[in-house]
Amino acid sequence: MGLLSKLLDMPSFNGATNALLVELALLEFTEPQRTHLKGRVIELYRTHRATDGTMEETVVELNQMHRFFQLNLVALAMKDLGYKPPLKKEKLQKVRDPFDPSHADERALSAVARRLKWQHGIEIWIREEPISFDSW
Repeated sequence: MGLLSKLLDMPSFNGATNALLVELALLEFTEPQRTHLKGRVIELYRTHRATDGTMEETVVELNQMHRFFQLNLVALAMKDLGYKPPLKKEKLQKVRDPFDPSHADERALSAVARRLKWQHGIEIWIREEPISFDSW
């Protein structure tokens, strides 16, 4: 296995790829897709965090998360629901734990962003503010 394939199989590259692809996809979701995704994101969050609070409490917790981890949760929901990223020849990567801090590696984010710019001619960066699932 070559060095590049080893790098691309690292959790930080998988999480960075998912976060950047979902950041781009957020601009293209329809209202029904957002509603469908929100429901799945809430289910995934409850499964990974083993919470049993109300729906409203779960949405409040989701809204307070760092955007990077929110994006990886949306990526898992997209995969589960069969939604594809908006860039052709790109796919969402397998991520076991969307809350793993190793996914939020700045070097991996920069490397993936450079690759996407080189291959697709588009610049993608993660926004600062968390996603508000209330407005979904």
